[in-house]
Amino acid sequence: MAMLQSLCMAPMAFRYRISHGLNVLPVRLGPRRQWRSVFSCHACLSSMSSESRHILLGMAEKELQQLALEFGQQSYRGKQIHSLLYKRKAKDIQDFSHIPQAFRDSLKEAGWKVGRSPIHQVVTAADGTIKALIKLEDSRLVETVGIPVEDDDGSYRLTACVSSQVGCPLRCAFCATGQGGYSRNLQPREIVEQVLTIEELFKRRVTNVVFMGMGEPMLNLTSVLEAHRCLNKAQ
Repeated sequence: MAMLQSLCMAPMAFRYRISHGLNVLPVRLGPRRQWRSVFSCHACLSSMSSESRHILLGMAEKELQQLALEFGQQSYRGKQIHSLLYKRKAKDIQDFSHIPQAFRDSLKEAGWKVGRSPIHQVVTAADGTIKALIKLEDSRLVETVGIPVEDDDGSYRLTACVSSQVGCPLRCAFCATGQGGYSRNLQPREIVEQVLTIEELFKRRVTNVVFMGMGEPMLNLTSVLEAHRCLNKAQ
């Protein structure tokens, strides 16, 4: 348990942000002083908001079916894309092997992309627990942890401990995340991809998801619930 706590609490993202010149400045948020991370590259923030409108990851099956219809395809193509995104974990539209090439080309020409973020760093503990640092499209970092457990009866469980925010505004005394400041809420797809990342690293299906990573999930409830619905539909 001590090793697990050490792995989960070590502020890798905070160390990276300081070493790469990402400023952490105090700002007034409500009745008491909070900390907010101010990213120095404003161009990255503006590009994130514009690009996010054409990202497939995080879309529900019905939304993907509607998208297929808008491109002149039959609705079942949306179901195929849904399976490719969440079960086969395709990272590029050209990896959509079940989809006609013309449809793939049309999606790319219209500016659509899968939207998976790269893994920046991976740390593995002696007990098999894996912590991954994911680099988001605005260059901010978010942490997720995969916790494997083999029960006495031989059954296997894989828990994904996911983040809901980049940093945390609450600054609880027992938690290292608040030391790095708070940047923003995560979008639903940025929560979903944490689970997909854990499944890729372990080459197993995640059986449990807990929102005990970076951030306070109740402060980003809309995205958390959307990610929850997306993950349940993806199974």
